[in-house]
Amino acid sequence: MTRFPHAFFARIQRASGRSLVLCAALLAGCTDESDDSSTATTETDPPTISLKSPADGACISIGEAPDVRIPFVLEVKALFLRPPGLCGATAACGHLELSANGKVVNRGSGTVVELPMIGVADRYGTFDVEIVVVDDAGEPLQGGEGSVLRVNRTITTAPSCDSGGGA
Repeated sequence: MTRFPHAFFARIQRASGRSLVLCAALLAGCTDESDDSSTATTETDPPTISLKSPADGACISIGEAPDVRIPFVLEVKALFLRPPGLCGATAACGHLELSANGKVVNRGSGTVVELPMIGVADRYGTFDVEIVVVDDAGEPLQGGEGSVLRVNRTITTAPSCDSGGGA
């Protein structure tokens, strides 16, 4: 390489002029016409949602602390999770609504959504939990074959859960 930048750039200019002629010669035989009448279509899988944890029927030990949150871990495919109001015209896009015993108690846009136990009158017992994917308008999103994207779990909470495994 030369010590003088202007000499280096002059060499590049001369070389690029030759490259331009070569490219023009190669492209001379190209046309915009195509005899291929087929159009490739891309099929995407329908969106899906599944619940990885907790397991159905699980006993969740929540102790005595007032602000306990029980995480629900999801797996989503072909689905965009965004905060409410940010999907716009994006297809297969929404946020999650978590309901416990029929009442919406939390919303989220990640693959972990929590069931907050603060303010729950009877914290220890059985909870029927439903997580639904909804669009910006709050309408449930459809998955494959027109089914609503939702998962359900029944859990039990207690101050302490015995595993029954012995000593």
